[in-house]
Amino acid sequence: MVTSNECLPPEVETDVPLEQFRLRRQDRELVREVLDHKTSTTRFDERLIGQDLSWAWDQAWLRRKERFPDRSGSAAPVRIVDLFSGCGGMTLGVAEACRALGLEAKPIFAVDIDGDARAVFKRNFPGVSTPETPVEELLDGDIGDRPTPRERELAAELGHVQVLLGGPPCQGHSNLNNHTRRHDAKNSLMARMARFAEIVKPDHIIIENVPTAVNDRTQIVDRTIGALHNFHYTVEHRVVDLSDLGVPQRRRRFVIVASRRISPKLVEIERRMRTTVRDLRWAIGDLTQIKSETTFDTPAGISDTNRRRIDFLFEHDLHDLPDSERPDCHRLKKHSYCAVYGRLKWDSPAQTVTTGFNSIGQGR
Repeated sequence: MVTSNECLPPEVETDVPLEQFRLRRQDRELVREVLDHKTSTTRFDERLIGQDLSWAWDQAWLRRKERFPDRSGSAAPVRIVDLFSGCGGMTLGVAEACRALGLEAKPIFAVDIDGDARAVFKRNFPGVSTPETPVEELLDGDIGDRPTPRERELAAELGHVQVLLGGPPCQGHSNLNNHTRRHDAKNSLMARMARFAEIVKPDHIIIENVPTAVNDRTQIVDRTIGALHNFHYTVEHRVVDLSDLGVPQRRRRFVIVASRRISPKLVEIERRMRTTVRDLRWAIGDLTQIKSETTFDTPAGISDTNRRRIDFLFEHDLHDLPDSERPDCHRLKKHSYCAVYGRLKWDSPAQTVTTGFNSIGQGR
């Protein structure tokens, strides 16, 4: 993702891919060129050469056991704030984009109400401030009002911010939510991104959510976009199928990109970053050899009933569980949850991974 107006000069041909790859066999290096900047994996395994070199490069990156060295010494480090940060996936993506462009990424502030997520973020990005205070308390003023004392304090603490990131809670927008769908109080938290923009004035903003966020009864998406326009941002928004960009999931996401410095062109970026579809084996095939020594490498505990369902799938070489083997809530009436209680396919992208991924009743 472009992070400043210096990163994509006007003379760059828009038909040229943002990333190009070449192989240096004599040095056992697979080289990625991003515009006129170069990065490379230093451990190249020829068995990774599959459908194309981008496929191999991304898999080599995914399987590295040590960090790439951070860029340093660039004229102006890219200062990053991540609201609703989770354990830092979006920040990691922007940091890698900066590294590929020869820029120094400097995450400075991340907010999440989940203490475990904050701890992981802190471990991945040492030195980042990760307060326990919820976003709505840090940004406690209404859009259009004067900054509150706490907001003035936050702006002074952060200084100039180049990139603001945020994935506001999506559960209240999800079609899987049969309780507070479309009118969940947490849906309004997206507007805190606009309030941050009003108070701190970051150069660029990226917001992601589920496509159904646009159906919120309070029109939170329209109100957030309208506020960003009022604060002199150029805004583009679009539903992006991330499997087209290399994510090994069927994962459609609603993305808002806003900037005070450039005019975002999401369709063009998507076209120039499109790559071959990555399947489940590409993503996690190497994990089958790992012994269960930590929580992350240990399968979820399952009941005897669900164990029988799993065995049934393998014994009959099925990926979807017949209704006859499902609980009564599926077996005795029509339902649309065909994917749950099933098996993933090695040669296809996974379905969208949710927070319930470790339960066969909520996934595969």
